[in-house]
Amino acid sequence: MPARPLPLDHTVAIRTGYWFEALCYRDARDRPPELLDRAMLDTPEEAVRRIRLQIRTAHPFALSPKEVHRALTWADDGGRIHTLAALHRGETAGFSIVLRGGLRPEWRVRPVDYLSLTPTPTGTIRICVRVT
Repeated sequence: MPARPLPLDHTVAIRTGYWFEALCYRDARDRPPELLDRAMLDTPEEAVRRIRLQIRTAHPFALSPKEVHRALTWADDGGRIHTLAALHRGETAGFSIVLRGGLRPEWRVRPVDYLSLTPTPTGTIRICVRVT
């Protein structure tokens, strides 16, 4: 009789995470957009920190003065606070800017429930499940 692998014990939990996407549209009719970044994050604060970092490092010289003001107002003032509040309420939130060449980067974060399977003794497997 062939040997069968022993079943692993698992800890199963449904958790809430935050699905982060950074996209770039060439113009208003561009479909599909270019995917710049995607990640599953544990907290709304991580998502907002990631948006702020990407705004400050990737786009400061490509923005018009008006868009620089909008971006910094969002990153340093009320915009990020409203985004955090929306995410804590379970709502989708995001921010977009327009670069001088017409490109439109957009950051989106949405709360998602996912199933966490933790086999013993190895690591955690994340399966994302969209809940509508």
